Formats: sequence, C-alpha cells, structure tokens
Amino acid sequence: MSFAQWAASPGPGVGGHEGRIYRACNIGKRFGPVTVLRDVDATLRAGRVLTIMGENGAGKSTLFKILAGQLRPTSGHIELDGQELSLGAPSAAHAHGIYLVPQEPMLMPELSVAEMMFVGHMPTSGRFLKRVDWRAIRSRARAVLDALELDIGIDRPAKTLSIAQLQLVECAKALLHECRVILFDEPTSPLTAHEVETLFGIMRRLAGDGYTLSFISHRTEEVMEISDDIVVLRDGRMVGAAERGAFDRASLLSLMVGRELRTVSRRTKSHVTQELALSVKGLTHEPSFRDVDFSLRRGEILGLAGLIGAGRTEIAETIFGLRQVDRGTVKLGNTDITGVPSHDLIRRGVAYVPEDRGRHGAVLPMTITENITSSRMERVRQTAGLMSRGHETEIGAKAVRDFRIRCAGLDQTLLELSGGNQQKVVFAKWISTEPRLVILDEPTRGVDVGAKEEIYELIDRMAASGTAVVVISSESEELVRLCDRVLCIYEGRIVAELAGEEITPQSVTASYVGGSQARDAEFEKAGA
Repeated sequence: MSFAQWAASPGPGVGGHEGRIYRACNIGKRFGPVTVLRDVDATLRAGRVLTIMGENGAGKSTLFKILAGQLRPTSGHIELDGQELSLGAPSAAHAHGIYLVPQEPMLMPELSVAEMMFVGHMPTSGRFLKRVDWRAIRSRARAVLDALELDIGIDRPAKTLSIAQLQLVECAKALLHECRVILFDEPTSPLTAHEVETLFGIMRRLAGDGYTLSFISHRTEEVMEISDDIVVLRDGRMVGAAERGAFDRASLLSLMVGRELRTVSRRTKSHVTQELALSVKGLTHEPSFRDVDFSLRRGEILGLAGLIGAGRTEIAETIFGLRQVDRGTVKLGNTDITGVPSHDLIRRGVAYVPEDRGRHGAVLPMTITENITSSRMERVRQTAGLMSRGHETEIGAKAVRDFRIRCAGLDQTLLELSGGNQQKVVFAKWISTEPRLVILDEPTRGVDVGAKEEIYELIDRMAASGTAVVVISSESEELVRLCDRVLCIYEGRIVAELAGEEITPQSVTASYVGGSQARDAEFEKAGA
C-alpha cells in the first residue's frame, strides 16, 4: 500500500481534518522556584514544519510536553483552531489529534511491534462479548509500516529493536492513530544519515498532505533543510522567530547560545604515548562481528565509524564484558581480561558510557547525586557500613560544576532534566571513576552545539591525563575533531584504518559505505 493510499484509507482516530493550527500563547512553566519557560509564543500551521531550537535546558522539551498534554502550563494557554484547550493528560491530546514522538521511545520489551503500536488503543470485535481484534491490529500495523517503507516485522519483540528502529516505530504510531498535529522531540538524534533522510521524506509527505508538524533538533543543517518556520529559545525565553529564509547557520547558533561560537577544528596536539593500554586480537561475537584486531595506547583517542548495525556497539559491549566472546582475546595492558564481567572491569579501571542513557546509562527516577555516585559507591566514605551523605553531596556538587550540568539542585531526578543534561550526568558518573580506559558510545547524542564542545574538551583532557579513549560516533565531523585514529567498520569487520590528516568527513564516510579502495582491498583480502 502506498503512503497516499494508506492516508486515504479508513481507520481509527480523528481523521477528516485537512489540517490544524495549533498555538502556544504566552506559555510559562515553573517547577517549584525554578522558572523553565517565560511567555513563550509559537504557532504550528497546517502543511508546514515549525522547528524549535535551543541549548539543552532552554525549555524545548518542556514546551512540547505542555503541547502534548503531559504537563500543565503555569501561565498562558494553548489553542487548537482558535479554541482554547485544557489538556489534562496525553489521552486528551490524542483525542484532539495531537501526538508527541518522544526523544526517548517507550519500550515494553515483551510486546511485539504490532502490540506496542496499539497500547492504549486496542480495537475490539464482537457484538456482545468484546475481544481484542488481533486481525485489525496486525493489518493496520503492517499497512502503516509498509506505507512508510519501514522494514520492521510486526511480530518482532520490541526488546530486539535498536533505538533508531524504536524511534521510527513511534513515528508510525502517530500516523496509525491519525493524529494531524505531530510533535517530533529530537527524533533524529539516534538515526543514521540515511534514516534521517527517510524520516524527512515522511515529514515532507505529511506536510504536503496538510498535517501540522513541529520538530526539535540541535543540528543546524537539519533545521535549515526541513523547516518552514523556526523558533529559538534561550533560558526559557523566545529570542528569535521567523521563516527559515530569515536565518543562516551562524545567526541560529548565535541566538541559541547568546555568544559567538568558535569554529570546531581538528585537535592539533596528540597525547599518545608508547604504553599499550588495550590489545584486541581476533575478537569474534557471531553474527555481529568477527576477527577484530586493534590496539590502543595510553593518551590515544580511537574512533569507531560505521553505519548503525555494523557492529560498533557490539564490539564495545564485548570488550566491556556485556556479551559473550566466541573467540579471540582482550588485554588491558598486559592483563588478559577476555570474558571478565563488567563489574570486575570497572574495578580494574574500565568505564563504558552507553548510547542509550534511558535503558542502560542512568536510573532516571534517581537523583543527580545518586546517579553520579552509583559507579563509585565503595569510594564514598562510610561509617558503620553507612555511606556519608555529606561526601556523596560533595562528589555530586563537584560533578555538576565540572560538567556544567544545568539543574535546580542535586536532589533533582534525571527525569526532570533535559536530554543533554541527562547525558552529562551519565558522562560524569563514569569519568569520576578516573578510568584507565573509557569507551564512549555516541557521547554527544542529544547534546546541543554549545555543550558539544565542552564534552570534546573533557575527552581531550582525559587523553592528556593518560586515559585511553574509544569513541563510537555516527557523526564524521566529531571523529575528525577528536580522533588520533579511526577504524571503519562494515558488516562486522574493520575495513579501513585512518590516521592523522587522513581523517576527513569524506574519507571516513567513503570507507564504510562504499567507494573506498581501502575497503575494497580489505574485502579482497578477506575473500568477501
């Protein structure tokens, strides 16, 4: 079924609306004494894409949660087609055809994809004895996934999906329930360039069909590509609003951060020593990757490049003891750590900052201090077996200062922080253990342009102190900025190694998506 055929087909939901005008009017929001939004206006128009930009903590996600009925504004109101709305819950927003595609997709691991898409909206059949209409669930779920050209099996367990696939399924859910106002909260942060283009193609078709769309992104190139209108927030206030043509990249960044940003360029000073920090020989975990060989020296920053699914994260998780080693060896210095469990590796000075902070990197209902000290509890002073609350607070306060975490206080839960500040807490949690080796999987995912450079400087400081660093990143510019060497991964194999000035965005991308002599030579050698 084509997209046009699916969009015209009958189904559950509001339907019948050619488009909506959705407006935030003088919105203010406070959490206790902390003011997050002040007098924010934004208008979402049918057939157009409105992008909300701003640094982490600027109030973007809070505004979206108000528009989606998850939060009530402290002041101001929202209007749909000129009528003031009072939304007490997301279900009320859904009833008006408003849907939020979240930054961190909801996961019910044991459900199938089709079941997850219909949670809370299960269709029933039967005149007297109502039963779940599984045939309708399967046919509608398959139809919308096919219409969006998403190759995801409807019977597949949700727990087997990557974070990128979960994000795309959330987009499909919005259309499945025929919501005409769709809010995308940083949907592209976990996606590859190809997946972003797929999503943008979907958004363009939706806008052309009269849907009302809004989008949050930190990436200025994406904003300039997809937006019709742009609103810029800084410290909870609207500091710019106009059609896309009124802005260029420099003016957007200046509005976001309130200062001129210096151009991010390649590191000119290397901290690599001769001392071996990590040695990987013939490492294999079928079917994810096989026969991986590389070494890493103290003070070196090594990048792993490749498409999502190429095996980068699986390599990192196997080194960190989260996956079984089928064959091969891993040595930390001269010590064999092959198959050593992760809790033991942490004590030996290995840290791993995972890509998905919501599932693996943090405990969102816990406080900032509790999250930061959870990786080093044995280092917190104890009396009669009880940890010192004062020492915990001291460690938390230092991390908040060092990592410039925007928060109302150390007792604030991570659920209340912006995505970028959650990422900083996860980063602080592991870096505070003073590791010998640290593996960073997409360390700046969901982090705004102003905070990215702060994290780059932290990584550079780690290398200068002698820490060996592995960086997995889907952004080639990030690898160029940070790395002494880059290993390019394709279908579970290292197909190219780049060093120094060889590392450019073009050479990195070419090495793992095609057109690279290095990759072709490697494939010939491997008999592929």
